[in-house]
Amino acid sequence: MKKEKKMTITVKYYILLLLLLLSLFVALIYVKKQSATKNKVSSKIVQNKIVDSKKESTSEVYPDEELAIDSPIAQELINKINVFDSSKAGSYYGYFYNQDYLDINGISNDAKVMIGITQNKNFKTDFINATYDAVAPDGTNLDVIILSKEEVSEGINSFFGPNTEYSDTSLIDAKTDYCGFSGFEFDDTRNVYMNNPISCSGFPLPYIDTKVMRVFRSGNIIEVTLKVAYIKFDSTNKDDVIKYIYADNNSSKYIEKHHLLTDNSYHIDNVLDKLNTYKFTFTLNSNNYYYFTKVEKV
Repeated sequence: MKKEKKMTITVKYYILLLLLLLSLFVALIYVKKQSATKNKVSSKIVQNKIVDSKKESTSEVYPDEELAIDSPIAQELINKINVFDSSKAGSYYGYFYNQDYLDINGISNDAKVMIGITQNKNFKTDFINATYDAVAPDGTNLDVIILSKEEVSEGINSFFGPNTEYSDTSLIDAKTDYCGFSGFEFDDTRNVYMNNPISCSGFPLPYIDTKVMRVFRSGNIIEVTLKVAYIKFDSTNKDDVIKYIYADNNSSKYIEKHHLLTDNSYHIDNVLDKLNTYKFTFTLNSNNYYYFTKVEKV
């Protein structure tokens, strides 16, 4: 009887121990599941933060703001649009101001080429020394300016945007003996643009004087607003040169005139209220570069 009771107590201990181990096992499984769930949630939060961070970095929107005229981005855009302000632009002189509205659809192939040439990184309006030695088909040595088709294409795309459509063609003044950079002729046998360097000297040449009034950025758009004055010269005799100021290149009525020997007081600030205003619009591309969209008289 005593022995049987002892055995019963032993069995109870074994059962109790088994239940204890089973409870511990269940508890461990529960803790493991909770830990795994927590890690998943944490991982998802971290991943979401990374995704949100990427979204923020790729969809940055600039606030509406005035840009300093001497800021790098403003100067870069201003330098893009002043290439036709010199009489060395020949038949393209004042090209951006010849009509009240102009976008890429209104720009001819030859004008696109002209713009592409001016946007070349090695371009200088006075490029008399930027020449290359070349040989004509008859063996004659030539001192000419040469730009490859690819260089001109890069210049066009840097102004209008990637993959701009155009056709290679000679410029308007290619067949004339003109003092300027509008005489490039396209050689389709070698796929290059060539121009003879001609030095401009002598009597003062006409030019366009501009005053940038405002550079404003709104979102992915930058607007450059400026005033335009046309400067022309005349002479009644070799000792008297007169500077005339016009609001329009084709106008016969001048705003001011100055005899340079006795009066050199002209400044565009004095005639701003009598000048026309033009606004250039540039749009930010996905490659973080601003391209010409349009120019309009306002």
